[in-house]
Amino acid sequence: MSDALDYQSVLRFYPADCQPTAVEFLDTAGGLSGTRLWRLTTPRGLLLLRRWPPEHPPRERLEFIQAVLWHAHQEGFDRVPLPLENVAHQGYVSHAGHFWEIAPWLPGASDYHAAPSLTRLRNALTALAKYHQAVSSFPLAESSLCPSPSIGERLEQLRRLLSGELEQLRSLVTTAHDDYQPAAARIVELFPRVAPRVLSELERASAVEVSVVPCLRDVWHENVLFEGDEVSGLIDFGSLRAENVSADVARLLGSMAEDDRSQWRAGFAAYEQVRSLSEVEAMLAGTFDISGVLLGGTNWLTWIYDRRRVFDQPAAVQARLDYFVRRLTHLVESR
Repeated sequence: MSDALDYQSVLRFYPADCQPTAVEFLDTAGGLSGTRLWRLTTPRGLLLLRRWPPEHPPRERLEFIQAVLWHAHQEGFDRVPLPLENVAHQGYVSHAGHFWEIAPWLPGASDYHAAPSLTRLRNALTALAKYHQAVSSFPLAESSLCPSPSIGERLEQLRRLLSGELEQLRSLVTTAHDDYQPAAARIVELFPRVAPRVLSELERASAVEVSVVPCLRDVWHENVLFEGDEVSGLIDFGSLRAENVSADVARLLGSMAEDDRSQWRAGFAAYEQVRSLSEVEAMLAGTFDISGVLLGGTNWLTWIYDRRRVFDQPAAVQARLDYFVRRLTHLVESR
């Protein structure tokens, strides 16, 4: 009931044509981040009401995200959810410890893994390239060429894990008694067998300077909407920040193609029909992929066993852990 009262209070900040005649709470559609979503039937059409998690994003980051989305629309890429202005001419409302925003409803379904195909994969990479092309002119504080921010952060994270944090995590996993524990134990077991290779690649990549644009950084297959084989939208910009495009390419291909190299080649080719990738960016995509597999697994174990986060969708969490086990196993076997 409190959620209903909260969103009703938020709606008072929006014009009359945004007031709903019907409201549908979308339960698990917010994914694993803690975001809550409602579909609104209004005189303006179908709208999406989003309640961000209480700890994310900070106000400055949210305003940056919305500025990037506005810029993408101005440059002709409209397959992103552009927040509507409220009566105070802001793109969000702060209420009850959360940021809230309303955007037009994007058609389509997040169903790539229900119906995967090479055509859909190519179209997803083409859409991603068009997004990167649209935001490439967005003014950033970062210089035109710089080391990848995420590569540096991953290098430091891996060094901390190898200096003792992994053993602390191993202890927590070993004494756990839950449904996630078998997959968690396997992730911890495989980690040291992959870490030296990833450490070497991160050290090499950290010395490279590249261009940066506003990247999504969490463009998982579930964040791509399809109508048939066509991409109708890209969603979930909570992790958006300045980064090299190779981070997004790796994230999306890693989630769609996993370790199928022929699909990776097809994805690269589709992307490059719109926007070229340099040899350095192609190399970085590989580093982003394997470091994301290695560190992504331990991130989930930290959230589950150290920070004690409780997730609304345990089956989805299990599927994510199984993904990391599967890909770490392949990295070990393909050394």
